[in-house]
Amino acid sequence: MRTAMAMGMIDVGTLYSYSYLRVVVAAAIGLVSIYAVVEYVANGLRKLPPGPRGLPILGNLLDVGSNPHQSLYRLSQRYGDLMHLKLGARDMVVASSVRAATAILKTYDHMLCNRPDAGLAFDIMTYNRSNITMGPDWHLLRKVCHLPMFSAASLEKWQLVREGEIASVIASIFHLHQLGKPADIAELAHAFTLNIIGQMVFHTRIGDKQEAFQFKRDVDHFLQLFGGFRIGDFVPFLSWTNLGGSPTEMHEVLRLIDDYFVKKLHELEQNNHKEKALIQVLQAQAEEGRISDVNVKGIVLDILLAGTDTASKTIEWAMTELIRHPEVMQRLQEEIDGVVGEQEMTVRESHLGRMKYLKAVLKETLRLHPPTPLMLPHAVPPEGCCPVLGYTIPKGSRVVVNVWAVGRDPLRWKDPLKFDPARFMEDPIDVLHAQDFGVIPFGAGRRMCPGRNLGFRMVELAIASLVHAFQWSLPMGENPKDLDMSEVFGLSVSKAVSLQVLATPRLLPHLYPYNYGYLFADEK
Repeated sequence: MRTAMAMGMIDVGTLYSYSYLRVVVAAAIGLVSIYAVVEYVANGLRKLPPGPRGLPILGNLLDVGSNPHQSLYRLSQRYGDLMHLKLGARDMVVASSVRAATAILKTYDHMLCNRPDAGLAFDIMTYNRSNITMGPDWHLLRKVCHLPMFSAASLEKWQLVREGEIASVIASIFHLHQLGKPADIAELAHAFTLNIIGQMVFHTRIGDKQEAFQFKRDVDHFLQLFGGFRIGDFVPFLSWTNLGGSPTEMHEVLRLIDDYFVKKLHELEQNNHKEKALIQVLQAQAEEGRISDVNVKGIVLDILLAGTDTASKTIEWAMTELIRHPEVMQRLQEEIDGVVGEQEMTVRESHLGRMKYLKAVLKETLRLHPPTPLMLPHAVPPEGCCPVLGYTIPKGSRVVVNVWAVGRDPLRWKDPLKFDPARFMEDPIDVLHAQDFGVIPFGAGRRMCPGRNLGFRMVELAIASLVHAFQWSLPMGENPKDLDMSEVFGLSVSKAVSLQVLATPRLLPHLYPYNYGYLFADEK
């Protein structure tokens, strides 16, 4: 009897569980169906651009992948050059062609020049949007920085510093040659750009002192933290998971960078330089009430990151393509020899204006390897929707231009995947002023990079000097065509495997400097 009752109870419990489960499943299916219908109807009413169907809650987050510029490029080939995605709770519209980029950055630039809320990570890294790139006061901050940092007068003023820094790089590579060691192009390029920017900002070479190495490690850690994907920025109720980065860790690494800034400002106050460094100019503006102390930190970090990270990575990509294409390297060396001469080591900035093929090589590098492949997002104004190419982009959307895809637009470029600098000899477009939206590594419109002239000048000088001074080969007889070209996405895109190359002097021995300016990885 007891057994029978127990069996009966089990049967009833089991039936109850099954019934409960069926109700839950039915409710879930119903909710998903309602969600799908509502989204379908809403999208139809809003005339959104086409795009892949997403999952409930997550949307298209799983479609983006670890290299979103490549994933979005592939999706655009299926859904079109203006594409809509749902990233968690956020609408995103992606422009992937010259036509679409022109609409976003030129036709509707006046409506789309503001920045959206980019999430917790960006708020922390920009001191709550107190910098040039993300801040609401970006007009004012650009004006404050223009004369001391971005003007033609500033570019000329710091010319000897740039030429001195590349001489140190050449000396360092020559020293490595004597030791029979390969040169790490990424490391040397980063030290080169960091020392230049460091002297402009702090009157200090940052790239070759032990204290500076710690600062560089802090910056690298910073880039790793903030270049990652933080799911809580797209699905708010999952922000507690800290997937993609802990806010505590972000604040801590930013505190270390702040301490470095304060120390450098204190050192400048103790020294009596004729010219004020940028951080002193900004501090004076803060004391006058034009900007805040937080603006000072935001601007300095902005310039350090933008001025070093993007330029150094462009140098590495350009050298990689030159080594993969020896016929391009040879033609470039012949041009430089014709301007500088084989009896002279130093490439002067005054030489660069006569190097047309050098500019073509750099434009082609920037077309295929833009350092920032996805532009920082633009925001639709809060007062309403924005019509683009016949589609409605609703308020609250993030609008992103896929620069990496634009450079591969087959309607603009013949053989778009081929590295061919000659195309820019026939079509010498000006990338520094966005005259042609087929190559927009510095952006376009009101938000175009204010430091583009300085960045391009550093890259020009570095590539001309490296190519003039040395012949380049890969260790262990590796075939240049087998070089790993895979990418790692972050705040900018770097090579997954850094370029390690052997340098052989191509000029007379007495021309090479014997004092070297950098420490090397195995000597730090």
